Amino acid sequence: MVSTKVAHPSWRGTERILLVALMLVFLLGTPGLGIETRDVSQTDAVAGAVYGVAFFAVLASLIASFRWPVVASWLGFLGGGTSATVTVLDLAGVFVGPPPVGMAGVDVAVAILGAAVVWRSWAHR
Repeated sequence: MVSTKVAHPSWRGTERILLVALMLVFLLGTPGLGIETRDVSQTDAVAGAVYGVAFFAVLASLIASFRWPVVASWLGFLGGGTSATVTVLDLAGVFVGPPPVGMAGVDVAVAILGAAVVWRSWAHR
């Protein structure tokens, strides 16, 4: 059974700022847009799909936060958790090898912001 009780009736600006910050930092690591210098053609399609799910879940959470706080919380939980997990795996060199120093900084920022989004989303479940 899914609990529909909301700890806070609506999302505040701080939660939305966390979501926007996570999306912006995520974009810094996008090949061709940010500071990612590794050859991503060696990465399989599953990794790209997981990155896409993480980004679009956070975007959908931001959109839903204005009207549906419970849906936004579950999407934020999914997006933040997936973001944090994928970046920790990237730091470990699972996908294309170890990241360069700049990308490692982006990965750490995404992992911290992803964990913060999960923590704040949990309050709205």
